[in-house]
Amino acid sequence: MSESNAAAPTQSVVVGWIGVLLVRLFVPAWIFFGAITKVLGATPKSLPRSILDGGGIVGISDHFFLLSVLTSIEFFFIALMLFSARFARISASIMLSIFLLVLSVEMFIYGNFESCGCFGEDSIAPTTMFGIDFALLLGIITLKPRKSTNAFRKQTRNVILIVLFVILSWYFTFSTIMSHKHISNGDNTTSLPSSWYPTNIGEWIGKSVDDIDLFSWVSEWPHDIHESKQYVIFYSLTCDHCEALLYGYFEFPTTPTTLVAIPQSTDGFNYDGAFDNTSFDCDKTELRVGTDWIIGAPLVVAIENGIVQCATENEDYEAPVCLIW
Repeated sequence: MSESNAAAPTQSVVVGWIGVLLVRLFVPAWIFFGAITKVLGATPKSLPRSILDGGGIVGISDHFFLLSVLTSIEFFFIALMLFSARFARISASIMLSIFLLVLSVEMFIYGNFESCGCFGEDSIAPTTMFGIDFALLLGIITLKPRKSTNAFRKQTRNVILIVLFVILSWYFTFSTIMSHKHISNGDNTTSLPSSWYPTNIGEWIGKSVDDIDLFSWVSEWPHDIHESKQYVIFYSLTCDHCEALLYGYFEFPTTPTTLVAIPQSTDGFNYDGAFDNTSFDCDKTELRVGTDWIIGAPLVVAIENGIVQCATENEDYEAPVCLIW
């Protein structure tokens, strides 16, 4: 037998084992890490806007429930990858393909290149995540796993393991996320939602601030926002873009401005890492604590006599759209 003929079976075996490691170890571990961080974080902020909008389209307005359902689906596919040789490869391919589709929508339709939410609130850039997921999917497609010789004999045991894994992971997911929702909103006497994000900012233009729920959830307005021209800026204490916008335009504002701080979590404000706010001439207040605020900060609203003239999330501090006065 020639050396080339002897090397071919060896190469095939190596490729087969690499394929097995991909679909039975690396990919499920990768997805499991993302799923468990979302469960432990228990905040709808980890869901991309496209998913939140999609949930609204199908009638799921409870963002905590939506997070629980989607994370449970991830755990189901993880179970198939771990305990089913027959369905491991197709399960890994389905999950990675869905991730790539969502990331593409976020980047090219929603213009989100900041954070994908794949690992909870502390996530990485969608472009980086896209590259990793694409590389894993390419590996699954090109590196066919070797077939298990005793998969049939283990079929009953594997079904039991899948069912146990799914039951335990789903119970853990729903109990952790939904209990966090009820704890954070349990003592709420101000009719705050459990979570909120602005879905139709474009429709605010021409409306009175009295007809926009967000303005009613501010703790206390320092002055009457129904008078003359003024800005209202919803910002986060740890937002770099907010710091740049305030530093560049509101150290000495020429238009009356109210800064509304957004709580980082349902428990309140975390002042670790907060930037030094030099906008001393701006009035300051904050949104009420108890809601998971999903707001792209800074959210800038230009108001004239109580009527919204312009509103935009994630205002670009280099070329602001709503600083119209």
